[in-house]
Amino acid sequence: MIKNDYYAINLDGEIVILDLNSNCFHFLDEEQTIAMDNYINGSSTFDSKLDDYTFLFDKSLKSSNIVKYNNIEGIDNYSWSDVSHFINKDIQDIHIKDKFYIVIIYCILFTGKDYFFKQKINLLKFLKKNTKNVNNNLDYVNSAANFIHKVSSKLPFNLKCLENSLILAYFLTFKKYNFNLKIGVQKYDFLSHAWIEVDNIVVSDMPDLSKKLAIILAI
Repeated sequence: MIKNDYYAINLDGEIVILDLNSNCFHFLDEEQTIAMDNYINGSSTFDSKLDDYTFLFDKSLKSSNIVKYNNIEGIDNYSWSDVSHFINKDIQDIHIKDKFYIVIIYCILFTGKDYFFKQKINLLKFLKKNTKNVNNNLDYVNSAANFIHKVSSKLPFNLKCLENSLILAYFLTFKKYNFNLKIGVQKYDFLSHAWIEVDNIVVSDMPDLSKKLAIILAI
């Protein structure tokens, strides 16, 4: 019932929705959350409390299962943000041709901008679904992540975690690596964060992100 471009979770009794169309989040209060739960589960008709969110629904779709998270530990907005703390500086360098591929991916995607977020995500899903994974070398993935962070540090603007993760995700898809891109959230202080995992191990970031944040999207 919730359209495909929207991803919803119930976080401590209130629904949070990731909007792929605009790369933003929508927040429902407790009463709106109860009304939405009742509506999508078929136990009540549409409630006027949801009038501002009619754009979310498509009656032709099946009922939506909203995953519930309670007592998420969360992370400190200030102490974790410098990913250099999680980078292994002794790790091997990547091949020169792979550095070239990463730069080309950045240029093609215009990942430094917020344009076409939905299209970037949907294309990644399509490519990942249709790619036979043959690699899972975590050390090399960390090396690629190191290179992306190194390049981004020399840009006149900072790449966000989502932009770094998308560059790495497309590179790993091209190289036929087995990985997952995840976007997680917490409510207070609100934070959204994107990262890459290989075999459920976080790449160049806080190691227990999947336990500390509520996963709203995983590819």
